[in-house]
Amino acid sequence: MSRVIRAAGGLVFRVTPKGRVKILVAHRPGYDDWGLPKGKGEKGETDANTALREVFEETGYLCRIIADLPTTRHRANGGIKEVVWYAMRPLPASPGFVVNSEVDQVKWLAPKTAMELVDYTTDEYLITTADFKTLTRTSTIRLLRHALAGNRGDGSGEDTQRPLNKKGRRQAAAIADTFAGADIDRVISSPYVRCVETARPLAKRVGVKVEIDDRLGEEVPPGSAFEVVSELAGYNAVVCTHGDPIVQILKKMKKQGATLKSAMNLAKASVWEIDVVGGELTEARYISPPKV
Repeated sequence: MSRVIRAAGGLVFRVTPKGRVKILVAHRPGYDDWGLPKGKGEKGETDANTALREVFEETGYLCRIIADLPTTRHRANGGIKEVVWYAMRPLPASPGFVVNSEVDQVKWLAPKTAMELVDYTTDEYLITTADFKTLTRTSTIRLLRHALAGNRGDGSGEDTQRPLNKKGRRQAAAIADTFAGADIDRVISSPYVRCVETARPLAKRVGVKVEIDDRLGEEVPPGSAFEVVSELAGYNAVVCTHGDPIVQILKKMKKQGATLKSAMNLAKASVWEIDVVGGELTEARYISPPKV
């Protein structure tokens, strides 16, 4: 029986502003070959962690896993090399490529060009069979209701300018602690101050700016907030808004056949976590506010 060598790797892709898919391929001078980044696992490592580590070590890109891909097998070093593959997207905070001991060059290429360049039939197979139409629109979106703020109508000025109170600021910090490791790509907020102040600590932790979208405000046309969420398919995003827009989004999801795993809870500083697969909002789960 042939010896099996276990490894893992990533089909790393990104989407250009014009909606075109680009794949990351790497050149190893030691072998003078082009291929998808991969490598052998370390003791105690899961396949997924191996893949993420190898991609980062070889290419400089911190990534998040989108989906499992087929495992490939080929003969190598007198045995069978079995590679567990994952589809991945780079995170915003990725430092980017630096020449290292294993890889001296990387390229972002269209799938067809990448397939022509790589030196291994297993890599060609992965690129050819990948369903990028689904992968580019698969992600997790979190609807975050703003944290506790001062009382409405307390004489402090326009309601849009009402800031968080002391407990609300603690809630915002706790939310940042909770989701800092959730591979967040984007943070989008209602223009209301209490929403921006809720979102800002998390955005700072994950290395992105808070994007303001007026469609997430309180008095906006029905369906506006759902448009925002639909446009975010493919991004791991946090959307900070108000109770009414969240209700509208969840009701529209349910009407379209999505599953709500909890009752319609809407506590301040709570989160609804939505699975998006191929652009479809499929399931939502409620996460209670942090205890502060």
